Amino acid sequence: MGEQRKQRKMRSLERQQFILDYLKSHKSVDVSFLSSALSVSEVTVRKDLEKLEQDNWLIRSHGGAVLNEKLFIEPSFVEKEDRLAAEKSAIAAEAAKLIRDGMVVAIAPGTTAGRITEHIRDRSSLTVVTNAVNVATALMGRPGIELFMTGGRLRPNTFALIGETAEKSLDGVYTEYVFFGANGFGVEKGFTTPSMEEARVVRKLIDNARHVVALVDHSKFDTFAFYRIVDSHQVHTVITDSKAPPDQLDQLRERGIRVIVT
Repeated sequence: MGEQRKQRKMRSLERQQFILDYLKSHKSVDVSFLSSALSVSEVTVRKDLEKLEQDNWLIRSHGGAVLNEKLFIEPSFVEKEDRLAAEKSAIAAEAAKLIRDGMVVAIAPGTTAGRITEHIRDRSSLTVVTNAVNVATALMGRPGIELFMTGGRLRPNTFALIGETAEKSLDGVYTEYVFFGANGFGVEKGFTTPSMEEARVVRKLIDNARHVVALVDHSKFDTFAFYRIVDSHQVHTVITDSKAPPDQLDQLRERGIRVIVT
């Protein structure tokens, strides 16, 4: 009986993922179309739409649903750089304390992760792997830093290098730590971003790291974007500020995740 419930749940999740993927491309969808495409009743489709609306992925309309476009709104790097600057600097400073000379570390794109460079550029022996142009710019030419930068297509909004070239350039590249940020975070939903391509490269950095460190200020909690980077359980350490919701920090600790509050 338990296995049957698990299978039903998996089918439900797969249907909902199909709905989200379709909405990403087409912006709207009809119940009748989904019923036919998924080979389920319209009642089942409406239940899936109701669940997705509860999670803010979409907005139900008469006879169907439309995509929640807010999930794809992303301020530019320049717009985000000065937001919560004190909190981001404190988080980055704590992250830098984890880095010791001789390490190979990865720094993903993001305004918080990028501030780590302020604390490590005078180190005597570090190798830094990154797909963030701003990180590379801050560290290039520093005598104690060996810089490994991915290839790829530039995403101007975040200064991130993305695409198949960026992903493949990380094959066989392993690091002690990876530091990454997110546009949104929830204990159940994980760490999310509006860009699927950027998420894929960051996930590759995460897969190739021994220790995974998420940098999220309090404004990222209880919000989420369209694409999941990783689930909470895939992260070893979360660094945040004192305004982060205590209940969620407790939930992270209960899952064995180290929480550092600045």
